[in-house]
Amino acid sequence: MTVSQFTDSGDALIHYLDSGGDDRGAPVVFVPGMTCIAEDYTEVLPLFGRRTVVIELRGHGRSSAPATGYDAATLSTDIGAVVDTITDGPVHIVTFSRGTTYALTWALANFERVRSVAIGDYVPEEKVLTPEMSRRLLAGRWRGTPVSERLDEAAADKTFQAAQQRSMWGRLARQRLPLLAVRSGEKFLVGEEQWSRYRKLFPHAQLIEFPDSPHDIFRPDRGRYPRLVRQHVDRADEGS
Repeated sequence: MTVSQFTDSGDALIHYLDSGGDDRGAPVVFVPGMTCIAEDYTEVLPLFGRRTVVIELRGHGRSSAPATGYDAATLSTDIGAVVDTITDGPVHIVTFSRGTTYALTWALANFERVRSVAIGDYVPEEKVLTPEMSRRLLAGRWRGTPVSERLDEAAADKTFQAAQQRSMWGRLARQRLPLLAVRSGEKFLVGEEQWSRYRKLFPHAQLIEFPDSPHDIFRPDRGRYPRLVRQHVDRADEGS
């Protein structure tokens, strides 16, 4: 049964949902996108096939929104706080959209604890949005509700302002971690150039396209990505 939990990340109280159950030696740690909240994923957590937690970084959902700490390095400590709360062993890192940036920041600093990585419709980079793009995102809706109800707008502004354009392609490739990457049919964030780069840098990765999905790769089939991740992490465990 999925339960709501909190853990302390220094100056922030971080909320996460925990599916419970057997972690099979390495739980799944899921870091979703900028406009997501943990409750978006309550129904699909069992599909990952083992204990899975989905994290709300500071400023999102039920997590606190302190005055500072919105750079990628600090946001990654929110992930580390949850990881250390649920296990002292390895984990499988799963991401969607901009959550990829913060999850990979943590994973690359703690690669010895990462058994596999799955990236949902994003690239291993930190991206800088223009003020116009960030305003449009915050004024919009996501999965039927206003974005402003999903995250703290001041915290979101600080996150965008703290962002720095940087690549993690090479660092991730050098770790040779088992990788699953999924891109949507929208191809806006992962275009042909980026997809070719995945193929070149990660020749053994599983690269899957969802041609019928928009950027929200949980549409039209909510369980497709979790089921793929389940197969991916099982294979990674067999090879460890």
